[in-house]
Amino acid sequence: MPLSLSLAVALFSTFACALQAELGTPEIHLGAKTCCNALSSLLPGQVFWPSSGPYIAQQSSYYSGEQATMTPTCRVSPESTFDVSRILEFASARKCHFAVRTGGHMAWTGASNIGSEGFAIDMQRVKGVELLKNKSVVSFGAGSRWRDVYALLQPENLTTVGGRVGDVGVGGFLLGGGIGFLSAEHGFGSDNVINYEVVLANGSVINANREQHSNLYWALKLGSTNFGIVTRFDMLTFPQGLVWGGSQFFAIKDAPVLLERLVTFTEKLATDPKGFFGLSLAWNPEAKDYIIWTLQTYLQPEPYPALWSDFVSLSPLVDMMGIKSLVDITEEFQEADPGKRGRSRWLSMTYKANAQFHLDLHAKGIELFEPYHNHAGVHWAVSVQPIPARFATVAAENGGNPTCLRESDGDLWVMLITTDWLDPSDDDIMNTNAEALLTWAENEAQRRDLFSPFIYMNYASGSESVMARSTNHETLKKMIQVKKTYDPQDSFDALWHGGFKLPQNEGQKPAMNYDRSEL
Repeated sequence: MPLSLSLAVALFSTFACALQAELGTPEIHLGAKTCCNALSSLLPGQVFWPSSGPYIAQQSSYYSGEQATMTPTCRVSPESTFDVSRILEFASARKCHFAVRTGGHMAWTGASNIGSEGFAIDMQRVKGVELLKNKSVVSFGAGSRWRDVYALLQPENLTTVGGRVGDVGVGGFLLGGGIGFLSAEHGFGSDNVINYEVVLANGSVINANREQHSNLYWALKLGSTNFGIVTRFDMLTFPQGLVWGGSQFFAIKDAPVLLERLVTFTEKLATDPKGFFGLSLAWNPEAKDYIIWTLQTYLQPEPYPALWSDFVSLSPLVDMMGIKSLVDITEEFQEADPGKRGRSRWLSMTYKANAQFHLDLHAKGIELFEPYHNHAGVHWAVSVQPIPARFATVAAENGGNPTCLRESDGDLWVMLITTDWLDPSDDDIMNTNAEALLTWAENEAQRRDLFSPFIYMNYASGSESVMARSTNHETLKKMIQVKKTYDPQDSFDALWHGGFKLPQNEGQKPAMNYDRSEL
């Protein structure tokens, strides 16, 4: 059984009881209650209050326990694009505050949920998956999970550039770019979207693609919560049979050699982009020791291809690699990380592929977190995965995207800091130390000339300036202009809580981009 699974299962029942108790008596804002009452008349049977079973079920299905304990005045479950249109038209006219949840996998507080000042639009019923254009395109509702998409594609020996965990929602993944199994060859998931069906602030429904609303189509590739609620994605499909992949666990003493060989692996992706290799240096509270967890996939049914030649001689503690389907691997990864049912903080940055830097980062993490290893549920890790230089090339071939990535940046690693704990009294110290580790990493990467400004949105916290950092001067300016075109009243800045907001003007801080865990 993967190391994190038993801890998560043991904690879930305690969390669920505490959650139901917290949901019983939310503070009611009169404005939000009025909005919810009106929506209940507008969409009978689709508005749920805190005492109802659907409300509690939706709340408890968030990935992060902190998101789940926020208490919107009501939750609204649209079942179609038309429902979403009516909700947004009403919310804009009545100045109702809201958040939008698709999969609910983002960890930071308020990313896709809201407190009693508003209502949550839960998109999980806006589903449906179908193949179009002789199976070259897959179309799916924004409330789908990647397992829903893959379930249709696998029998056809097809796939797309989607999430690597089956339970991840399609909406947040794609509106944050999205890195998947096929990304070394085909770029971000959003580089492979050919059409977005999107509802604007005034309730109008449009399609954004290369021919229609092409500026909005471009901006939505890093759109987050700025331009509209996407209700349907149309994506390119690719032939895909069985693969070789799974997980391997190594002793922490193997970290230097694994990281050096991951640098070489990243370079080799330029000539063989069919591989993925993610690596985590993690504190394992069950074993009371550090361990290395690797996630690996090669998109052919070939064990240890030439791309893996540097890893053949290594001896893992646990080896779960094999010939499997991509669906099998997404479910395996799901089992290994079923959700954070306690407190959690994710932070991310990007730097040039460098083994010694990641080792030093882990050493700094030990300095900051080791004094708290005996506190309830404390777990932390520093993880990396490659972004080869060809990401920028693929983006340009597919019409470009707003990110600041350029081929001249060379091979990069996206780094993720994850911290988890159970006791709310540890919030301050765990959040402070996570931020301290990120600050150290950014400063040290700049000192060593390894720093990249890009922040992968789907790993970031609300405290990070994702939009300002992950774009450049020209693309940020263009995104702001697109927003003014499609949301001229700035309704989404004022009313839509969560996600990563654009600044209203260059040089300004975003209007409502904050991580409520810090408040």
